[in-house]
Amino acid sequence: MNRFQAMAKIMAMLTADGRLKPGSREYKIARKLVSRKIDRLGPDAALIQVVDRQPHLLEQVEILATLEAAGGLPARLDF
Repeated sequence: MNRFQAMAKIMAMLTADGRLKPGSREYKIARKLVSRKIDRLGPDAALIQVVDRQPHLLEQVEILATLEAAGGLPARLDF
């Protein structure tokens, strides 16, 4: 699987329950986190990790969106 296929599968999975809406602040943050995971782990390992830790990733996205709204988003988003 290449990185684009992994990104598509992961984002489809993260938006399936309706918590993330395409175009929202949270969605953009999730794409950044997923992109960095894919860069760091590779497409296959990133997909496996997100499947295993989806609730945790969504919680991180919500926290980061709250921080961004308050003007305090960290410069690096490596988790």
